[in-house]
Amino acid sequence: MYLQRLKVEEFQKILQGAQQMFMRIGIKSVSMDDIAREIGVSKKTIYKHFTDKKELVFTVLQASLESEKVACNSCYSNNCNAVQKMIDISRYISNQHCDLNPTVIFDLQKYYPSAWIKMEEFRTEFIANVIIQNIEIGQSEGLYREEITPKIAATMYVTLMQGMMDQLLKGDNNYNFKTLHLQMVSYHLYGICTKKGRHYLINHVNQITQKTL
Repeated sequence: MYLQRLKVEEFQKILQGAQQMFMRIGIKSVSMDDIAREIGVSKKTIYKHFTDKKELVFTVLQASLESEKVACNSCYSNNCNAVQKMIDISRYISNQHCDLNPTVIFDLQKYYPSAWIKMEEFRTEFIANVIIQNIEIGQSEGLYREEITPKIAATMYVTLMQGMMDQLLKGDNNYNFKTLHLQMVSYHLYGICTKKGRHYLINHVNQITQKTL
């Protein structure tokens, strides 16, 4: 039991260390040796848990997406209104990716296609369904416009996410993830809110960029 716990802790240490380095530096530029030095273990130890870097990258991404799912589900289990739920989810995403190196996106697309496909599926399936659910709740609360079709608006939100990532990759981009993400979420919410919803949004939207409330 003790050895099993140590093995799990070792696995998590590698996973977290790799994720932090990938987010800060990029994926292609980080070697297994770099990760081993960063977290204070041997490269042999890393290879006990992961066959190669490709498997490590995929596992890191999968763990990150699962954390985002848990955070989204947690927001939907509270008693806040739909606008606040969206703000809470967006704040979590903003804080998780505030130090994102845009190179990560490029590296996933070019060198790790299976991991990129996984992220695409997450956006087009899970995130789209979250937005649909949020809009339906907001409409029932009178915070979102009734004439909005949830499925169409959710598809447009996913497209906005792709546009934001494209902007991050541009060589002349002067904005960080937090700034672009706030603009994207604001654009979406201001477009679907009723007068009542906008009044709430105006007073709370800046929470998205806050670390704590």
